[in-house]
Parts: sequence; C-alpha cells; structure tokens
Amino acid sequence: MLTFFKNHKIPKLFTKLSVATAKTVFGLVLLLKIDSAQAFASKFNIDPSASFISSYTLSPDSIPFSLTDLGISSGDTIKLERFGSFSPFGDPTDEYFGAMWATFSTDNKLLPSNGEYNGATTDRVPGAINAILPNGCLPFQCLDNSIFYISRGDFNGAIVQVPINAQFIFIGAADSSFDDNVDLNKDFAVNINSVSIASVPEPSFMSGLLAFGVCTTGLQFLRNRKKAPGLLD
Repeated sequence: MLTFFKNHKIPKLFTKLSVATAKTVFGLVLLLKIDSAQAFASKFNIDPSASFISSYTLSPDSIPFSLTDLGISSGDTIKLERFGSFSPFGDPTDEYFGAMWATFSTDNKLLPSNGEYNGATTDRVPGAINAILPNGCLPFQCLDNSIFYISRGDFNGAIVQVPINAQFIFIGAADSSFDDNVDLNKDFAVNINSVSIASVPEPSFMSGLLAFGVCTTGLQFLRNRKKAPGLLD
C-alpha cells in the first residue's frame, strides 16, 4: 500500500496520517476482539460422593469454588454445564446418572451433616443466596431454598446471573445418599463458562468505528489535495 502511495506522489503527511488512522482503527478492533476472547471457561471434576446437603449417610464435604479465583464477579452471567456421569449404586460398570445441582453462597462455610436427609435444603450452607436465572427456571429446576439444578434427566445446562454478595458456589451430585456414588473414570464434571457480552461491541458500533477511520482518512486526503494541487494529476 505504501508503494502505491509513493508511485502516485501522495504527500508524506497524508500517507503517515492514513497509516496512523488505519493502525488506530484496526488496533481498536483487535483490542476489542482480544478483550472479548478473555471470557472465562473451564471444566472441573466433581466428586459425586461429596455433598453440601445433609443425607442418609455421612459423605465428604463438597469443596466450594471461589468466584474471585475464577475471575467471576457479582452480576456476571455464566453458564454451568454438566459432563460425564456416575453410578448412584456403587456399580462402576453402570455409570449412567448425571443429576447435578448448585447453590451460591456469601462465604465458604459448610456446617457438618446431621446424618439425616430432610430434602434438598441449604441448612448446611448458612450463606446460601438465591441465583438469578435470566431465562427463567425450567420445571423443577429451581428449588425454594436457593438450590438450582444444573442438570436433570430432562435437561443439561443452566444460565445464571451471579447474585450480589455471592463469593462462592457449591456444586455437587443431586442425590439423597452419597457414599455409594462411584465415578471410576472421573468424567463427572462441570464446565463454568462466562457468557457475559458486555465487552463485545455491537455490529453497529464496529461499523461506526470503521466508518470513522474511513472519513478521517478521506478528509485528510482532501485537505492535502487542496494544499498540494497538481501532485495527483
């Protein structure tokens, strides 16, 4: 392109400004693309024998995920999706069950299990707070005690908005008895993916940005043509 400019004797000032304008425009486009590409996405294994609710049998405690460590803040919209399955009856040759649920919490405190199953409650999670599902809850997806299903037999995946003051999220297998849950191949996992599009420019904005660059270049072209008549003849 610079060779074309030189061959047509376009003023150096116009050439420099044109290149600078192009670099600025495309630099901004690249910056916006890089920023939008930084959306968080990662997969974590879930121990199906661990729990954050009280159950018929004692089980390991679910380990809460720190939202701060994941780069997730209050108000962010994330997608939670289950991968893999486990056996709910201790048979590693028959891993077919994949129900998974979760609850947000203001802290990572998890009280001891009382060894009894009183339904899917957050009695052990004193900081539990309700999630916000922008698209609404599917039938039986949202329970009345801040627990929501990530997957059940009839669906997989939940898009949620992180509630205000949420600092952690507890995720576990959805069950009433956990000590006989087996995941021999370790494929039972959750994928946490940021779907917030606040940093991704709208198409109209991108068009306007490019149009600005083109107009700036054109105006500079006309200005230099008036100052240096005959150079383009």
